[in-house]
Amino acid sequence: NTIEIILKNLREAGVEVMLATVPPFDFTPEQVRDMVGQEIGGVCPFGCDPRVRVFLDESLKRFDIVYPACGSDNSAVKLSIEELEKAADCRNWIDVCNIAE
Repeated sequence: NTIEIILKNLREAGVEVMLATVPPFDFTPEQVRDMVGQEIGGVCPFGCDPRVRVFLDESLKRFDIVYPACGSDNSAVKLSIEELEKAADCRNWIDVCNIAE
């Protein structure tokens, strides 16, 4: 189960995981906007509500350059991994996805 793998990896990274009645990642567009301060389709790892803790996935490290969203569904910014980590004020790197060989 993908959710179980994600939760296991978050816990191993030292992230306190609390499940409520809403399953993880099952948020309405309004809830995302209220929690993060950005609309779905443009949620970026920086410029979020200060209460949002950002974790970056280890799989990003295979790229020299990434293009994260910038707060709208039609914007992106070119960043190195180091720049992304700094701009996002990354709390930790976690492994939540499986890369096909």
